[in-house]
Amino acid sequence: MAITKCKECGNEVSTKADSCPKCGAKIKKSIGCGGLILVFIVLGIIGSMFSQSPNSTSTSPSAPSATDIKNQVKEQVKIKKLNWNKSGFDNVMMVNATFDNKSNKDIKDIELTCDHFSNSGTKIDSNKRVIYEVVKAGKSKSIHDFNMGFIHSQAASTNCGISDLVVQ
Repeated sequence: MAITKCKECGNEVSTKADSCPKCGAKIKKSIGCGGLILVFIVLGIIGSMFSQSPNSTSTSPSAPSATDIKNQVKEQVKIKKLNWNKSGFDNVMMVNATFDNKSNKDIKDIELTCDHFSNSGTKIDSNKRVIYEVVKAGKSKSIHDFNMGFIHSQAASTNCGISDLVVQ
């Protein structure tokens, strides 16, 4: 049992006592070395919980994310050739296209988006469809008579692009 001095009256008091027997002042207990270590451990755990949000993931700067890879591949996939016509009483858009994959990854499920314009140049309609085909890395793939769906009867021109794809 250790002895300490009362901060109020200076009387010697046991460290196990709750109050000074002479003046009745409360005795502050020290947490000791073991308690101090425990406090640091608890603070470290709490700090690590708040330093990183639950949805974030740490990645090294050299490892690109899946989104980065997809965007890099998407930049290397081009529509090499595209022809379109109206069929079905001039209200269905049919497409012939060749996709050129210059990336080093296979791709599939190409989402093609086409904006349609009238003779005056006004955008009047758009279509978006997924072409469920695989285009191998470094290869081209042609599709013929692909139905893009209904089209405005006054559509005179179109501008089509790849809006999404899946990297394999």
